Amino acid sequence: MSTGENRPDPGDPRSGTREQHPAPPPPRSHTEGRPTADPGSAPKQREPGRHEVPLGRQGEAAPVPPPTGAAAVERRTTPGDVNVVWRRIAQYIIDSVISGIGAALAFAVAVPLAAAPGPEGSLAQPWLATIAYTAFTVLAVAIFLAYWVLVPVMSVKGQTLGMMLMGIRVVRGDGTRVSAARHLVRVLLFIVDGILSGLVGLLVILGTERNQRVGDLVADTLVVRTRD
Repeated sequence: MSTGENRPDPGDPRSGTREQHPAPPPPRSHTEGRPTADPGSAPKQREPGRHEVPLGRQGEAAPVPPPTGAAAVERRTTPGDVNVVWRRIAQYIIDSVISGIGAALAFAVAVPLAAAPGPEGSLAQPWLATIAYTAFTVLAVAIFLAYWVLVPVMSVKGQTLGMMLMGIRVVRGDGTRVSAARHLVRVLLFIVDGILSGLVGLLVILGTERNQRVGDLVADTLVVRTRD
């Protein structure tokens, strides 16, 4: 029989008391301490400033729509002032006279030599007269084409002598220089524009947006006022 006082063992599960250990703190969240956004508020988007260009996807600049209406007409007439109808009439008369001088000289020199009448009033050499008339026709056409095609091509500003005097020039629809092929198309279509002594060409000029005759419409050319 033990005389000592029986004390409960703290580690014995049969004892009525246990040692109380403090509970570990809960794990901290990774987002703890960071400011949280208001769930009811949407993220603000930065508005482009006055001098900023709005960007599309992946940082690309937004496409600019092409001009329409009056802006498109203004852009088409940028090569120069096309309101030169009366200048064109005067220029055509001047150039026709100048280009006709060469044909007149060919006729005055070649034809009388071959078609001189004989003693009885008939042609002295009919075969030579035929050759002379044929040569005259070819020479007249060559002089006409050379003046209306080669002179503006070799000119610095694409002008004939009449255009220089009237202060106008021929350019393409985009303002660039006109090639010899386009000048040739313009000249060949004088056949259409010259009907009724040029009345058809004049009516087409007055009826088109940029004052173009048939030759200009086909060759995509404009007659504009020179800048200087």
